[in-house]
Amino acid sequence: MAEMNQILDDLGGMTGRDRLKTDPAVTAEYAVDGVVPKAVVFPKDTRMVAALVECAHRYNLAVAPRGGGTKMAMGNPPKRLDLVVCMARMNHMLDVDTANLTITVEAGVKFRDVQARLATEEDRCYLPLEDLKTEAGEFVCSDRSHSGCFLPLDPPFGEKATIGGIVATNSSGPRRLLYGLPRDLLLGVRFVTPKGEIVGAGGKTVKNVSGYDISKLMIGAMGSLGILCEMTLRLLPLPEKMETLVFTFESFSDASAFAAAVLATKLLPAALEVANRSVLETMDFKGMDFTAGPYVVMVALEAFHEAVTRMRKELQAMARHFGVKGHTLIEEDKHRLFWLTLGELQSASLEKSPRSVAVQINYPLSAWKALFEFADKILSQNGLECTLLCHSGSGVTLINIMPKEKGSQEKLVTEVVGALLGECRKAGGNLVVQRAPTDLKAALPVWGEQGPDLPLMKRIRAEIDPAGLMNPGRFAVGG
Repeated sequence: MAEMNQILDDLGGMTGRDRLKTDPAVTAEYAVDGVVPKAVVFPKDTRMVAALVECAHRYNLAVAPRGGGTKMAMGNPPKRLDLVVCMARMNHMLDVDTANLTITVEAGVKFRDVQARLATEEDRCYLPLEDLKTEAGEFVCSDRSHSGCFLPLDPPFGEKATIGGIVATNSSGPRRLLYGLPRDLLLGVRFVTPKGEIVGAGGKTVKNVSGYDISKLMIGAMGSLGILCEMTLRLLPLPEKMETLVFTFESFSDASAFAAAVLATKLLPAALEVANRSVLETMDFKGMDFTAGPYVVMVALEAFHEAVTRMRKELQAMARHFGVKGHTLIEEDKHRLFWLTLGELQSASLEKSPRSVAVQINYPLSAWKALFEFADKILSQNGLECTLLCHSGSGVTLINIMPKEKGSQEKLVTEVVGALLGECRKAGGNLVVQRAPTDLKAALPVWGEQGPDLPLMKRIRAEIDPAGLMNPGRFAVGG
C-alpha cells in the first residue's frame, strides 16, 4: 500500500491533483469489463502523457488509454488494470488548414466537434448541428453556400467518439464505400510508446514517408502499441448535394440482386446498405414517412447536383426491375441525421436488450449474399431477435443479437456466434465480437479465429511493449 501511495504521489506531482482521480466512485466509472483501475488520469498534452507512461513503465503499471468510451466494450477483459489515461482534456484542434485540406487534432477531440469547427469556415456542414454544444458555443448551419470541407470519416457513435478512438479501433461506417478507411485519410501521428517516448511520423503532405510508415501501424492497434496523442488527417470538399434513397423489398433475393446490380454499374454511391426491417425499427428514425418490408436497401448519394440527380433517377428506374415495393427520399439535413442515427444502432440495440451481443463478420466481397442469408436464417430459426446491416461492397456485415433476458437465450447466442464464425472461415473471412456482456465473453470467440498474421502481430507487440503493459490481454495479440 505504501508503494501505491508513492506511485500516486509521483503521478499527482506530474499532473496536479485535479487531473488525477482515485476516488472509488470515479474509478468505477472507468472500469473495463468490471476491472476497476487504481487511478484515472487526465493529461493536458503529449509531454504529460509521455511522463505518465514512463512512470507507469517504471512501476510496472498496466495502462489502458480511453477516449469517449464508446468502444471500451471491445476485446477481452483486461488481465490487469492499474491506470486509465483518459484523453478527454486533450481536445484541441491544433491546425485547421482548409486551404490545403488538412487538419491536425489532439486525440481527445470529438469527431462531431471537428465537423462543427469546419462548419465555421463556411455556411454549410456535414452533420446536423442544431443541438450541438461545444466549448465555443452553438454553430448555426445554413444552406446559403455549397462550399467548405469536412472530415470524410463515417464512424459509429458519431456523437461521442473521439478521433483518437476512431483511429485506434480503425472505426468506419457505411460511407467507407466512397471515402475509405481511417488509413486512407491519416497523414501523420504523434504517439507515446509503452516506454514513455514520444514518436512522430508523417506530416501534412501525402508523400512524406520514406521506409516503414509507422503511423499506419497504430491504426486498429487498440492502444496496444502506445497512446495516440495527435493526428493529421486529410479533408475533402463538401459534396454539393446529399440524398438518401431507401427501397423496400419482400425478399432478400430481390434486395440483394438490386444491390449487386448497383455495384455492377459505374454509379458512385457514398453508401449501399442491405438490411433487415429490424434495423429501421431499432434506429427509430423520426424523419421518414415510410413502411418497410422485410428487407431494405439504403443508398447514400453525395456529389455534385447533376450527379446526384442522375444517380437518383437511375436507381429508381433500376429498382422497378427488381420487384421493389416502395421507396422514400431523404434529403440534406434529414439525410445527415439518418446516417448519424444509423451509426447509433449498437447503442439502440443495447437499450432494447441490455444483454445484446454485437458481432462484425468480415469476408471476401463475393461471399456477402451467402453469409447474410446464412446469418438471417440461423438467427430466425433460433428465435433470436437481431439487426442485420450489410455494408455492400465493403465485405462487412454488422449483427446485433438481442436476447430476451439473461440466461434464457444466451446459450443459443454463443452457439449461433460459433456457427457464424465457422461459416465465415469457410468463406475465407473472420468474425469479431464488438460488444458482449462481460460474463459471456469467455464463451465467445471475441477475436474470431487465429489467422496467419497473428504471429507477426505478436512479434511487433513483443518488440514495442516487451513488458506487456499496454491494454494487457484485451487485444488479439494478448500481452
